[in-house]
Amino acid sequence: MSNYSVSLVGPAPWGFRLQGGKDFNVPLSISRLNDGGKAARAHVGIGDVVLTIDGISTDGMTHLEAQNKIKACTGNLNMTLQRVASVQKPDLINVPKITTVTKKNPPKRPPRKHIVDTYTEFYHTPTHSDASKKRLIEDTEDWHPRTGTTQSRSFRILAQITGTDHMKEPDREAAKKTKEKVPIHVFSPKYTKLRDWHHEVSARVLNVQ
Repeated sequence: MSNYSVSLVGPAPWGFRLQGGKDFNVPLSISRLNDGGKAARAHVGIGDVVLTIDGISTDGMTHLEAQNKIKACTGNLNMTLQRVASVQKPDLINVPKITTVTKKNPPKRPPRKHIVDTYTEFYHTPTHSDASKKRLIEDTEDWHPRTGTTQSRSFRILAQITGTDHMKEPDREAAKKTKEKVPIHVFSPKYTKLRDWHHEVSARVLNVQ
């Protein structure tokens, strides 16, 4: 920093403003210059410290005292100033790089099937459980006529219902002998009626009417 002196020819205005002083705990300095003013033409710089005003040291002067001292100069204004060093560029601060995270939209789900279509499938698509399918297969097998005199599971169930389950199944040789001798009406009418009903129901379920 270097000191220099200026002599501004009056009268005022002098073309500058002051800042600081003893009451501000900072030295008196130039805070503003008017373009084309007397101070600017004398190459006074903003921020330069005012050391003396008309030969009087500014140490201990308040801001108001310095202003009054300058106003008292009606002819020339003589000042000694200290030129501040050139303003240095502030050090660059490393700012952490912000990584932009692109939010991915979740994959679009297929559109839901219309509720009417769902009901349509409900009414037309077979929904038999595994147990029902197995029972239906067994009933189908029981419906087909079998050779010999072996009774099917459905007939055994009907026999339990009609109370004829105590009758033992005759062997094949005895069946052959009794087939010619025993008339068909040996079975009770109730048993025959239930058997025919069972065949009719099985045929209706299997759509083989």
